[in-house]
Amino acid sequence: MTKQNLLSIAAASLIAAGALATAPAAQAATMGKCFGIATAHHNDCAGLSGMHSCKGQSPNNYNPGDFRVVPTGTCEKLGGLDMAQAQALLKNPAEAKAFEAKMSAKAKG
Repeated sequence: MTKQNLLSIAAASLIAAGALATAPAAQAATMGKCFGIATAHHNDCAGLSGMHSCKGQSPNNYNPGDFRVVPTGTCEKLGGLDMAQAQALLKNPAEAKAFEAKMSAKAKG
C-alpha cells in the first residue's frame, strides 16, 4: 500500500467519524420529552416524581411524571404532556390517577 493510499484511507475515516459524531446532535434537536406516555419499565431516565432515578425503572403505566423521548410534534398526538403540564398535574394526585386511567383506556382501544 502506498503512502498516498494510506493517507486517503485515514482522511476518509476521519470524515466518516465526524459525520457520525454530529448525527446524535442533529437527532437530539428533533426529539423531545413526552410525559405520561411511558408504560411500566419503558421510561427514559428519571421521573419528576422522584420515585426512581433511571431509565426503565418506572413502576406504572402512563405516570404523568415519567417520560419517553419522541420526535418533536408527536407528543400531543400521543396524548402526552410537556414538562409544565406534567408538573401541574402531579400536584393533584386525583387528576394524575384520572390521567393514567384515560391513557390506559385509550391504549386498550
